[in-house]
Amino acid sequence: MKPKFYWQTLALPLALSIVSMGAIAAASWANYRPPANLGKPGNREGAATRLARPMLLRESTTGGGSCFTDPSQKLTALVPQDNNGLSSNLTPSLYGFIPANTGATLALEIKDEAGQILYKQSRTAPTQAGLIAWELDAINPSPLQYGQDYRWQFTLTCLSGTEAMTTESWLRPQALNPQQVTEMKQSPDQAMAFAVAGYWYDALDRLAEERQAQPQNADVTQKWQSLLQSPSVKLQGMVNQPLNAF
Repeated sequence: MKPKFYWQTLALPLALSIVSMGAIAAASWANYRPPANLGKPGNREGAATRLARPMLLRESTTGGGSCFTDPSQKLTALVPQDNNGLSSNLTPSLYGFIPANTGATLALEIKDEAGQILYKQSRTAPTQAGLIAWELDAINPSPLQYGQDYRWQFTLTCLSGTEAMTTESWLRPQALNPQQVTEMKQSPDQAMAFAVAGYWYDALDRLAEERQAQPQNADVTQKWQSLLQSPSVKLQGMVNQPLNAF
């Protein structure tokens, strides 16, 4: 699959010297407004868990340390605090933060409410700390349906098999109604329109694409920060993380 992000190590700077017009634009950018009808429990942060595995005859009892090189960093799904969100399409991009590591695989698993696995794949994870986007647009036809809730999990496992981190979040594909379609077409800022309408996955993806296209644009940086720092999101630690190729 073609990588979504081509600028792997570009950390977005804090906009400390934004001109007054840029500051005004950022201040007027609306916060994300979560829908009232979602409420599935989850966990957007995954702490490292030791994995039990058989001891090999030639394996040292002192080896096999953690591949996670910064204990303060956790695998994190980029979702609001309530771990839920809407998507206007059946194949959203799912974003996460990958902690620094010496070698790990990242798995994505999507299940329906009954627990049936609809999608499961693993890929080599970037070793540098940063954000990634797992694109689902290659799934055709999509196993997801509008109006249904789906649980998705990221699992980051050390290549040594010693430790793993797992997140758990929810998404609900929900088609835009005719009025919303018109509003989106007429809006000069689709990311903000999606955020106000409660479509988390769309708002996040639109702004991520803007960051990719305009990495030095202070207004885009401020919008990204405003979205992730919304009162119902509170992902302050993610606002200046680089977007890594994946």
